[in-house]
Amino acid sequence: MAAPSPTDERSSADDIAHITEQTPFISEVPTAHDSVANEPGLRAKKSPFTWLVGRVPRARKPSTILAILCISIFIGSASGGFQNLAMTRIFEDILCRQYYDQIHSDNGPIDEELCKVDAIQSKLTYLFAIMNSLNAAVSVVAALPWGIVADVIGRRPVFALGLTGMAISLLWIMVVGWFSQALSPRLVWISPVFYLMGGGNPVVAATLTSMATDVVEESQRSVSFMRIHASSMIGNLISPALASMFMTAVGPWPPFLLSVILVLLSAAIIFLVPESLKHDPKGDVLDGNKFKSSLTKALGELKKSASAFASLSMIMVLLITMLQLSLVLSTYQFLSQFASKRYHIPIADTGYIQSTYGVGFIVISFFIMPWITSALVYPGTPALLRFEDDKRRDLFLARASYIASMIGTFILGLSGSIPGFIFGLIILAFGVSSEGYLKRIATLYVTAEQRTRLFTILGLSAIASDLWLSPALAALFSLGMRYGGAWIGLPYFGISVLCVVMFCASLFIKLPSYSRVDEESDFNERPDSDE
Repeated sequence: MAAPSPTDERSSADDIAHITEQTPFISEVPTAHDSVANEPGLRAKKSPFTWLVGRVPRARKPSTILAILCISIFIGSASGGFQNLAMTRIFEDILCRQYYDQIHSDNGPIDEELCKVDAIQSKLTYLFAIMNSLNAAVSVVAALPWGIVADVIGRRPVFALGLTGMAISLLWIMVVGWFSQALSPRLVWISPVFYLMGGGNPVVAATLTSMATDVVEESQRSVSFMRIHASSMIGNLISPALASMFMTAVGPWPPFLLSVILVLLSAAIIFLVPESLKHDPKGDVLDGNKFKSSLTKALGELKKSASAFASLSMIMVLLITMLQLSLVLSTYQFLSQFASKRYHIPIADTGYIQSTYGVGFIVISFFIMPWITSALVYPGTPALLRFEDDKRRDLFLARASYIASMIGTFILGLSGSIPGFIFGLIILAFGVSSEGYLKRIATLYVTAEQRTRLFTILGLSAIASDLWLSPALAALFSLGMRYGGAWIGLPYFGISVLCVVMFCASLFIKLPSYSRVDEESDFNERPDSDE
């Protein structure tokens, strides 16, 4: 499960005239005090589930609530490592049996090395690429409606429902894999349908961010979001290595089942915190007219938000955002299949490579990059390396990140050894860790009231780009295997070319003479100065 960020918050649709940066996309955000002290009227319901939820002890202190949210996101993120490695190995074996016409064999898995032929790997890549594209399509369609529901009935039930839908999706994939003698592997393409239950990853991330925003004081939000992001990263860091050890000992099925259990556990933990949304008891029942009205207003706000991309600089920001997902895709499930095929190692062992990348990413993100960021504006830094202000520095670092990503992905495609591949991942981590600088620059072109809507559009565009990026990555991998030799690195060469496009696009981004927020502040201060 992807780490939520403060940019996933949604703008208010109940009172458009008073939208602020901290306002969610659909409705009013309560203060930290109100969010803890005022719970919705769920207690009025008499269903057994509601009674059971009401009996669960809940945290009250904002710090305790935040800790529980971090634990939930940690567990949910950790499930991804177990899921990806196990699912890749299970369906590789299924396609391998079909290829060798041994689908009815009861002698256990075929030797994994026999499954590395190009035809099998190509089918496996397309199988997951199409599934990921369908996941993205369903998520984009479901994100806005479920965002509205979360702002009407509460964040907590939508968060739990979204994770439940994701767990059911994984269970369906397990059913297809377990009954592979009777079911076609392509039936995994049905699994995204269950993302309609709760909206999938984007809604889960947004509701978690909203809950953190609701209960934490404004001055502490930056630190809180960093802790949530760190929890997600640590989960992504340790799970591949644990999955590797687990798969080596017991095979792929127990880790896959464990990933489902972890997703459901992440959903259950959320009921240890109170509902953070403040609303009247009537809001417990989703009224059709209210939903329709909220949807109409939200669509109107999205349409108005498009005006923020009127400038060439903002168009380039949108383009780069859509292309950056390729870097994320190249370091998760695809990495396992690629490394296993190219370096002739078991899929189970590729988890150690992913965890090595995770360690490098955390060290760079939380230690090296903050030091570089401070050093570039430090008065004692030589003038040649020093920037006048943080805006120029951020633009420089954003451009530098695309160069680092270009070099890193090129090394990944070219490297013929595992140490060289890991070195490429470390270089890539320098590029990926600087992604936030682009969003920082984007905020200079919009007012404070437009920021949340800006980040919503950027987030949806990134998700939508998976509709073509995953199939494109699969096509390049198949083509590279067909040509053989060093051409097997073609997917990473292709991503390297996209990094060149991102760098060229960043050259057209120009810093405004002053930000829109500065302009508003000056305007608001003028009456006082006139007095």
